[in-house]
Amino acid sequence: MSQIRVVRSFVAGSALAEIINQEYDLEDALSCKLFSKMLRTQDNDHYKVVAGGQKYVARVYQLGDHLRRQQSDYEYELDWLNFLKEQGLPVSYPLRRKDGRFLGSLEAPEGRRYYAVFSFANGAPMDINSEEQLFTLGAYMAKIHVISNEYQAPYERQKMDLDFLVDRPIARIKRAWGNDPDHMDDLDLLITSAEEAKQEILEIINNPEHTPDGWGPIGGDFHSTNAFFTNDMSPTFFNFDLCGPGWRAYDIAAFLQNTDLINRSESQAEAFFAGYYSERPLSNNEHAAISPLLTIRRIWLTGTFTRDDIPVGYSFIAPA
Repeated sequence: MSQIRVVRSFVAGSALAEIINQEYDLEDALSCKLFSKMLRTQDNDHYKVVAGGQKYVARVYQLGDHLRRQQSDYEYELDWLNFLKEQGLPVSYPLRRKDGRFLGSLEAPEGRRYYAVFSFANGAPMDINSEEQLFTLGAYMAKIHVISNEYQAPYERQKMDLDFLVDRPIARIKRAWGNDPDHMDDLDLLITSAEEAKQEILEIINNPEHTPDGWGPIGGDFHSTNAFFTNDMSPTFFNFDLCGPGWRAYDIAAFLQNTDLINRSESQAEAFFAGYYSERPLSNNEHAAISPLLTIRRIWLTGTFTRDDIPVGYSFIAPA
């Protein structure tokens, strides 16, 4: 019998523990369990690792086909996080393997998957109602942008340009909805919105005013659940799987969209922007770009969740 194709598998925690024991210099008696999670179409798989009384997180990346990821994309993420750590920023960072590298790979039934082990983020998810935490998050987002101006990437990483954010998601949605009469109105609305937002961004890019550091390494997906705060209000930022070269204003738009901050109290939005401005004031162009980038973010998310090759939606909850 020929081997059947598999689109999604989960690595057994005990098997991953054996690999980590072999590849990392951690204490013996290591345990590794899949985090409590809901299976979603685009998620990587995360495992809680305990070794020598210390907690870590192992991430097994999904196959890179959907976002056209290659090994260098993962290497970029890990290298950038190490850069931020060395600059004193509170990010979850990758642990070095015995071979000196930070990225490993394993052969899963569906193909080669990459993995890494990260420091553990202590605390609890950011309280979206806390203006102090909103200010802090805004300030650190800006610090990451400013400090990353000095980052010299030794690896190629997919750019978060209009092709990545608009053209490819729209093409994916067209393939899924193009022949479905029940979705024609939705498809027309998405295409029109995408074209208008894209044109706005192109006009901003091409106008005489230039923002020198408006483009550079960004987190790509800041939200309230990947920023943990301890009781003394110390933050740790993690899960930078969507990082890469992009517009700094896109990071702001993504955070506003992820937290629905634009529809919450005005004082909360002001706290976030006050924090950001305390480290990096926005240019007029960047202000103008936030609105179309909000539309583009929604379109990108729609395209990202449009899949026909993997279970869709929520399938189960597994205790860690």
